Amino acid sequence: MKEIRLKFLRFHCLDRHHCAVQYHHLVDGIIKRFEAAHPQIKIESTIMRNWYQLMYTLNKKLHTDETPDIFHTCGGGILEELSDKGLVYDLTADLDNGWRKDFVPAALQPLRFHGRDFAIPLEQGCIFVWYNKTIFKEFGFPVPETVEDLLLICREFSKKGIVPFAVGNGERWPGAFFFSHLFHRIGGEEVFVGDFTKAPNYDHIRDSFIAAASKLLELVDAGAFHKDCNTMDYYQQRMMFVEGRAAMQINGNRLLNYLSVEGPAIMDSLDIFSFPPVNGGRGKTSTLFGGSLATYAVSARSKYKQEAIQFLKSLTDRNAAKDVIFDMGDISALNHIPFGEYPSAIHAKMAEALSRAENLQVHYFKYLPPHAAGVYLNVVAKLFDKEISPAEAFETVENALAARTGDNVNKLGGIEI
Repeated sequence: MKEIRLKFLRFHCLDRHHCAVQYHHLVDGIIKRFEAAHPQIKIESTIMRNWYQLMYTLNKKLHTDETPDIFHTCGGGILEELSDKGLVYDLTADLDNGWRKDFVPAALQPLRFHGRDFAIPLEQGCIFVWYNKTIFKEFGFPVPETVEDLLLICREFSKKGIVPFAVGNGERWPGAFFFSHLFHRIGGEEVFVGDFTKAPNYDHIRDSFIAAASKLLELVDAGAFHKDCNTMDYYQQRMMFVEGRAAMQINGNRLLNYLSVEGPAIMDSLDIFSFPPVNGGRGKTSTLFGGSLATYAVSARSKYKQEAIQFLKSLTDRNAAKDVIFDMGDISALNHIPFGEYPSAIHAKMAEALSRAENLQVHYFKYLPPHAAGVYLNVVAKLFDKEISPAEAFETVENALAARTGDNVNKLGGIEI
């Protein structure tokens, strides 16, 4: 039997000390199991260490005979753009043939466009507000039901010398988590598009963006953040929370793994809640934010599509789900393991929240093209320092998008960043 070699383009930040390194080893183990079960198929991995390197490689190779057969994606606007170009294989029929039942429904949503499925997830990161129950109880604060309640809590914590939120925004994405939630809770899912300069609902997106930026400034004025949040790194964010110097942080389920090692004493005081709604906003708490370190698609130009799908099924079988939950301490995007078998109550609580979610939303910077995404992240950092107005923040991101497309039909003046 002729040997088949599947080219697998993977993304793991191997130069950084976080769970991407662990996922590298986890996927290696799945590859070994697959090759043992399918000796005629070999997996040839190419590992990208940088997200923009991955995007560059996909844009360069997916439309050529050098295409990878299987490639990493995080869904959102970038995957939609590739699928609209006909570069991604449509997995809908394969999923409908009994495979779909293996997945938590919401986990597939960031990978579906125009009613069609273009990728599958192995695991799922979900974002929550993590809070110290002991601190909340000491001050008599309930879990906030609205952002307006959250503002009151932040003001009271700040008056009493407790930092409400630990934020390591030196890495920029922690601050963007706040903006994404506010943007959604105000504007709903329809504001998350790759290029709002050409969107038919441009006015709604603009109004929602400016309102979200304004609400973020309200949190700043309420003392929600520490003065050095834009220079603090992610490790310092975690330590601030572990040491009880901050009452909350916004973070993904992978934080549980870090805290079990770095601050086991906090585990008994640990709990989560979904980022609350904004009064009058369109976004509901039934939408969770998240992303995946392990989400995969098949190239439309692959010569070995059925073999590639066989491999994707190995990436999403019961053994893979067990690896995610018990080796990674993460949440599986799959239905194979009952909640009662999860290692801890809070771990199961997060998995159950994912199972109940009506929608899963990828963060806003994952929708934007690379240059505009970088501009946006820096704009959010400027909001934390009150160095930019909400209207200027929108105009700056708009100008970054217009510079890419050159055909902004709603052009405004703006500033450079």
